[in-house]
Amino acid sequence: MLILCEGTTEKNYFQAIKEDPEYKQALSAIDPQVVAAKNPTPDQVVREAVQRAEQAEQENNPYEKVWVVFDHDHHAHRKSAYDEALQQNCEVAFSAIAFEIWYLLHFVKTARVFQNGNELIRELRNYYPGYKKARQNDFANLKDRLGSGIENANWLRRQNSEGGKHVTEQGAWTDVDLLVVALIQAP
Repeated sequence: MLILCEGTTEKNYFQAIKEDPEYKQALSAIDPQVVAAKNPTPDQVVREAVQRAEQAEQENNPYEKVWVVFDHDHHAHRKSAYDEALQQNCEVAFSAIAFEIWYLLHFVKTARVFQNGNELIRELRNYYPGYKKARQNDFANLKDRLGSGIENANWLRRQNSEGGKHVTEQGAWTDVDLLVVALIQAP
């Protein structure tokens, strides 16, 4: 499994799942490769994931699954990147406005639309005091609230999926939980 992330926050989170004592043994069987993209725009993340998948295929060591992880963050090409990822058989873990919506959903059921990542982080710190982007083990810190995060992420998608908007046009969205569940329920 390849998990190609837009940034360090995401990479650190998924790496922490991979190294967590509860999941480490099961995940060693699938050996997820968690890396941050070299050029972290959504379209570059997708291109790099496709290149890595093609290279692994040529080396007769193909990935069973390829995930790309990126945010809304007002990126101009997020929709085309999302659609291209699906067209290239990549799974997508997308968050709007930023990855930290996934963390916030561990604490509260919300469909609030944040204008930018900084506004979201300020709100998150009301529940997760001392949060510093990419500076602590967020998976370990939030693990006891994982069930709430998954439940609230599902709720959020149900709230926002009926408006007919493309996923990448949503004001509040995450499907990061789908990747998390795929990892923690790995054989």
